[in-house]
Order: sequence, then structure tokens, then C-alpha cells
Amino acid sequence: MKKQIYYTIFTIVLLLSKTVSFSQNINYISPNLYPSIINKNFYEINKIQFIGANKEIEPLLYGVISSKATENNLPFNIFVSFYREFDRNPSMPTFIQHQFKLGLMKLRDNVPFFEQSIAEGDLISLKNYYQINGYHFANIHYEFVNSPNKIENILKFEIDEGNRYKIDTLIYKGLETIDTNTMLKINQVKVVKSGKFFDELKIYQEVKFINSILRNNGYLFANFQQPKVEIDTVLKTDIVSIEFNAVQRYKVGRIDFIDSSATKQPPIANDMKIKQLDFKPGDWVSEKLLNSSKDNFLSLGTFELVAIDSSSRFAPCKDSVLNFLVFLLYRKEQEFNFGVSLNQTRIDNFVNLGFEVNYRHRNIFNAAQEFSPFANIYLKDLGTVLSNQNFEFETQIGFKFAQPLLWTVDNSRISFISSFSYSYRLLDNYFKLSSFNLPISFPILFQKATYFNRASIDLNFLRENPINFEEAKTNAFQSAKDVNDSNNVLQAFILYQDLFNYLNKGQFYLFTSNTIGVTVSGDTRNNPFSPTKGYYTSLGIDGWDPIFFQSSISGLSRFLRLQVTHLQFIPLTPTTTLAIKGKVGAINLLQNNNSYVPIDRQFFCGGPNSVRAWPSRQLRYTMFVSDSLKNSSTYSFLENFVGNGVLVEGSVEFRFGFPRLPGLNNALQSFIENLRATYFIDFGNAFHWYINNIDYQIAFWDYLTKLAVGTGIGVSYETPIGPIRFDFAFPVFDPLYIRKPFSTMQFNFGIGNAF
Repeated sequence: MKKQIYYTIFTIVLLLSKTVSFSQNINYISPNLYPSIINKNFYEINKIQFIGANKEIEPLLYGVISSKATENNLPFNIFVSFYREFDRNPSMPTFIQHQFKLGLMKLRDNVPFFEQSIAEGDLISLKNYYQINGYHFANIHYEFVNSPNKIENILKFEIDEGNRYKIDTLIYKGLETIDTNTMLKINQVKVVKSGKFFDELKIYQEVKFINSILRNNGYLFANFQQPKVEIDTVLKTDIVSIEFNAVQRYKVGRIDFIDSSATKQPPIANDMKIKQLDFKPGDWVSEKLLNSSKDNFLSLGTFELVAIDSSSRFAPCKDSVLNFLVFLLYRKEQEFNFGVSLNQTRIDNFVNLGFEVNYRHRNIFNAAQEFSPFANIYLKDLGTVLSNQNFEFETQIGFKFAQPLLWTVDNSRISFISSFSYSYRLLDNYFKLSSFNLPISFPILFQKATYFNRASIDLNFLRENPINFEEAKTNAFQSAKDVNDSNNVLQAFILYQDLFNYLNKGQFYLFTSNTIGVTVSGDTRNNPFSPTKGYYTSLGIDGWDPIFFQSSISGLSRFLRLQVTHLQFIPLTPTTTLAIKGKVGAINLLQNNNSYVPIDRQFFCGGPNSVRAWPSRQLRYTMFVSDSLKNSSTYSFLENFVGNGVLVEGSVEFRFGFPRLPGLNNALQSFIENLRATYFIDFGNAFHWYINNIDYQIAFWDYLTKLAVGTGIGVSYETPIGPIRFDFAFPVFDPLYIRKPFSTMQFNFGIGNAF
């Protein structure tokens, strides 16, 4: 015997109108239910049970229904115990009972009382869930009864699942006229096979993929009708047929632009607009390329609104040709800004706080180029300043220039970003560095779905000059106690001594550092500030640029630098995230006795974004400790401004959020929701300190066995620019055995998560 049922995946009402009724099963509500302490006219659901459900399906059913069991926290359970005891004692003063009831009501909010209409709606939801998973004739009813063993009410859904039907045949109609190439693509996404259990969601997913392929291959207005399911009650199988409407295939015809702005400003040149389009006249119309073209326009930063639609406003449409109209609403072209600025440098991850003034022009040469002169003063590495009072500032003046789209290569978009700046930097109140900096960057966005979705080619031309270097070195020598101490001072300044000598040879050198770098990265994080899932991976290599080998611009920075970073974010519960970080880096000096590594390319370990149980930049594996140099100020300078050649770091962090607590006003609930708590374990160390007096050898296994370990807890508050956090960390293992386990507490302040 066969029974034919017509229903749509998308319309539950139509689905249920053809199913077997529940009349053969009677729903039951007990007259002996326990009334709620909060309101004796209602009954709470203390427990929900599914009787007869498959053990694999049962955990999923709680998310299908709307009825919810009461979730009592520990304080509430304590109050309930006392209240019930008081209620049994006739001699208990009414006043005390009343106060306990008030306490109970403050601990509860939005109590989910039992409602018959909701329970009956749950029957429909459960029936629908079983239907879409092949249990076409499942019978379900509910009972709401009191427990015989304890004071609680139980909502029971008794389920007779019946047979689960399999797919006999899946038939697609209306695809007979589809071209061969498109049909090849459609056949590649077909995964629903005969003999498999009926699964409506998988069928829907396959249908959606097929419709998407049609829309992206010229059949822009393709759609499909309601699926038809023929049920064979003897063989327990289904024949599913779906009819597509994809008769007309279109090519792109004429493309026109409409520019709109609130103020009179020149529009972007047509050539630049055309470059943003991922389609051209003569191509088959693709919904995907229409959307990606819209995203390309918005990524320029010049437009407030972009709309792309078919239109016959400027030319008549033919049967197989669609003309398109691109509507562009411009943002304000010029802006002047002054205020407090917070940023994070790309390489060393320092959080910097300062004041900045800038002027921005978003379309200076009519091709969406951005030009922005600026001046600022920054307190460098804010977390370090607040945690151990090392003071460093930098002031800059210069300009930035960006061309959002320079080239397209195989659907990848290449941009251009550059700036020129002069800066003046104080290093730990020791000596000053003035510098001219010319970074040139070519960011690349890959359009294809790959693990790595971005890349960057970076050129950097830098001229640094230690202004009072000889004076700083003389002051350090005056504090030396003996010849050995003087030698330590000399070695301490070796990197900056190379730089000073290079600039004072009697010949003019335009740059002191001339580097090139390549970075590829993959980023699937769901939030750039506080991610709860996804990954971020970055592989970068940079160093001396041999392309510009002329002596006047080749520079002193003869090094090669490699850095690998991977971050992983795993949601454990709706409010708990496991965050994992791994980071390694190494620098190879190409000329050991005549080389200089800019300070922002050296490796440092310790601090708010590193191993938090050690002060910022002060963790390294070295035998050159503070007693080796009797001049404490010189050693402090070395720790903070002479880096290392190798870095190994890692962290495991549990980030806990807080749900909305009942009984509180909305403002307090929102405040609690934005709070975060963390427990973390950090490990890492820096090796090969650039003071050139290495009196020990480092074996390969030392990079693993000499890692410092710290642990701690933190608290943070989410803001629109990311979390503001306070971390309290303790050393667990010090490979130099200077810090004993849990002997000291290191306080860290940070803006943004540690990673």
C-alpha cells in the first residue's frame, strides 16, 4: 500500500496538515501537582523526560521544545529548603516566612511555568522533528505529573517513534534544459543517495546547493517548487521529487553607474569603478559575483551604501541579456580629527596610548586613494608602563597614503599602503632615537576559499640615529667598578654601537635598515576583539633586502627573521571558550660583527601579551644576570631595549562569561554580562640575548626544557574597542631558578585579550 503526501520543507503547517492526528493518545495533566513557591496559582516544570526516544536523538529533543525546566541555582535551593521547613512548622513566625519568600523572588526571574498551549505546541515541534528525520508516523503525547519520590513536577513526552523510512529515489525535475557544464557542477554536490535514511535537512541542503549553482551560472532567477514525497508504507521507503524552474539563462549586458552624495564632491573615476566589478559584459550572470562586487566597492571605504540590480533604465533588455545598474552613495570625502588614540603595533603587539591629529581625504586623485597627514605623541607599551613603570614615548609627524586596489591577479586583489614619517623616541630615559621611516606595503586578499586568505609584501626603509649615544655610554662607563665591568658595559651597547659607527664613517648613508618581508595569514575568527571560535595563523619572513644593494641605501640590518603564530579558539559552552596560542620566532644575523636589528624586529618575552608571570621584556634565558653588571640602570636599559634572537611562547586560557542573573535590574545584568574571568597557563622564553658576551651554549632541547611557566587568573570587561583586562600571574617554573614557584605576583594591565 502506498500513501502520497505533499509537503514543503519550509512550511511546517502544510507538513503537519497531512499527518496522523494525536487523537489515539490522550494528554494528561495531574490534579496533584506541586504549586510554585513563587506563585501558588502556577506550576513549575522541575524535570523534563522523553520516554521511548532513541538514546542518540534524546539529547537533541530538549532544543526542539519550548517548554523549559526550572534552573535553580545554589542560593535558591538553600532558600527553598529553609522555606519548606518553615512551612511545615506552624510555630514559625509569619514574618520570617514572608522574608524568605521575598528572598526567593529576588533570586528568580522569568520563571518558566507550565502552560498547556506551549506543551501542545511542543507536540507539533516534536512531530515535525521526527518527520524531517524519516519517522513519518511517530505518535507523541505528554503527561504533566508530580513525582512520587520528591517534591517536583515532571513533564513527560511519551514517544512511539515507529519505523524510520529510507530514500528509494530522489528525482529532480526541470533540469533537462540545463547546459552540460552546469550539470557537471550540480552532479558534484549531490550527496543524498538511495538506501540512506530520509533526512529532510540534507535534502534541503542539497537542493539549496543546486539552486545556488544555477543562480551563479546564468540562471539568476532559478527557484524550486514544493517537494513531493511519496511514502511506501509496505517497503518503508520514500520517493522524493523536486521541480526546479530554471528555463532562462542570462548574460551580462550593459553596466551603468549612478553616483550620489550629500555634498558636492567629484566621483571616483569610471576605470576604478569597473575594477571593482567581478563580472563584465558578456559573462553569464552570477549572483555570487554580484555580491562580491558589492563587497569590493564597500571595502574601498569611500561609500556609505552600494546597490547592484538589474535595470532597463538606460537600455532595453533582450530575452537573454540583463543590464545592470550600480548605485553608489558616497561617504563624506574630507575629515579632520583630533583626539585620544589607541593602537596596537603589528610586529611587537605593543598597545600604545596617545594623542593624534589628522586630516583625511578619501578620494584625493579620483580613484578612491586615501591621503592622511598626521601628527601624534604616544606612550609606548601601555601595559608595561602600568605594570613596572618603564617609561618610553614616541612622537611622530608624517602622512599616510593608500590605494585600495592596485591590481587584480587571478581574482586576488592587491592594494597599496605607504607612509612617510619622522619620529623622536625616548628609550627608558636612557638615550634618544630619531628616525625617518618609509614603509611600503602591498596587502593581498585572496578571493578563493583557502586556509590562508590574506598575504602581504612589505618593504621598509628606515634611518635611525641614536642622538646622545656617546653621552649615555660615558655615563655607563663611569659607573663601572673594574675592567670586567667596563667590558660588560661595552658589550651591552654592541648593537647600538654598530649603528653609531655606521653613521659616523664620514660617508652619508640614507638608510640604516632596508628590509623586505612576506607574510601569509588565515583568519576565521568570528570576532576580531573577543573571538569564541575560529583560528588565526600567520607565517612571516623578513630581513635585509638585497634588491637595493647600493652602499648608500643598503643599510646595516643584515639579518633574516622568521616568525610563526597560531591562535585557536574553541567554544566549550555558550559562555566558555578555550583559547590556545603558539608562537615561535628566530633571527639569523648575516654578519655577526657588523649588523643591527631594529628594536621593533627584535624578540622580547614577558608582559601582558606574553608570559604574564614576568615583567614585560624581562624574561630570557641568560647567564648574564643583574649581578654581572654592577650598573643597575644600564642593566635595566639592556632588559628593555636589547632584544633576543629566538622566541618560543605558548598559552592555554579558559575564558568564562556570565549569563544574565535573575532578580537584577537591566543595567546591572548588562554589566555582569560584559564581565569575563580567565584562568591561564603561559609558557615561553627568549634566547640568544644580543649583548654579545654569551658564556654558555644552548642545545636544541634547551628551547623546550628551559621554558618558563606561569599561571594566573584575570578579569576583564568588554567594551566596543575590545576588553579592558587585569591579570594576576604567578611563576610556576623559572629555568634560571631565580624566582621560586608562587613567590611573587605580577600584575598586568591590558587593552584587548592577551591574544
